[in-house]
Amino acid sequence: MSSKSAAAALLCAATVLAIPAAHACSTCKCADPTITLMGSEKAFSGRTRLGFDLLWRGDELGTADTRQETRETRSTLGLAFSPSERLTLALQLPYVDKTLTLPSLEQQSARGWGDADISLRYRLWRSGPLSGRHLLGLRGGVRLPTSESIRDGQGRKLSIDVQPDAGAYATQAGLWYAYHRHPWFLGLTSVYSAYAAGQQQFNPGDVLNISGTGHYAINPNWALLAGIDTRHAQANSYAGVRDVNSGGDLAMGRIGTALRLGQELVLSLSWQTTLYENLDGEQTESDYVRLSFAYDL
Repeated sequence: MSSKSAAAALLCAATVLAIPAAHACSTCKCADPTITLMGSEKAFSGRTRLGFDLLWRGDELGTADTRQETRETRSTLGLAFSPSERLTLALQLPYVDKTLTLPSLEQQSARGWGDADISLRYRLWRSGPLSGRHLLGLRGGVRLPTSESIRDGQGRKLSIDVQPDAGAYATQAGLWYAYHRHPWFLGLTSVYSAYAAGQQQFNPGDVLNISGTGHYAINPNWALLAGIDTRHAQANSYAGVRDVNSGGDLAMGRIGTALRLGQELVLSLSWQTTLYENLDGEQTESDYVRLSFAYDL
């Protein structure tokens, strides 16, 4: 592989990239977790990619007397396959470890499988020189209610706040765009997620995520990355009652680095912090730390 093609592959493969205090199940993070797995480069027929994503995050909800804090570690396994150069299919399944601290300082903890995502990416248009400099396509998918319902020692279901996921079916649709010009890569994705009701009569609000990212290849094996991830969320509801501490707008900045090890493995590490927030009620989002790898089989 030439230095130029190796750098381009690195840039393409390495993108990394709330409710009343009693019902704070986080369903949609501020980013597009499929980018690393599905890639933004021109796929080729028969390509199979294995991915792993490790995310650390947290949030706080409520006022001083009702404030509760959630800390989450989300490990996501993924597999992507391209039956043609236009189409890529992906499956992602998270394993979630959560700790919830209540206003009384009592803690609840749960770990288990979250909701699976099945996604597809289809290239509609390509323009530019033979390298395919501009790419544009469609995004779609479904989220399946595969999450476990965790119970305490007496067999009672734990609060939805600390469950691994909402256990809610969702449909997803959007667009993606990529621009390649060595040593630069720029990408943009937008995905709208429409949710049905999930566990314990919890109904997540619909969410629009828009993520933009840029990569610069220092050399064929090392790249720097930066981006902005935005989220617009409608209010959640519980048993038909609107959640006053949910919904709103959030924008997070992201910086990181990616490293190629050998010909097929790319590791990336990134950090996200809040740039802008206009969240309804009392909500505070923590910084995110994300470690990812993508391996072409």
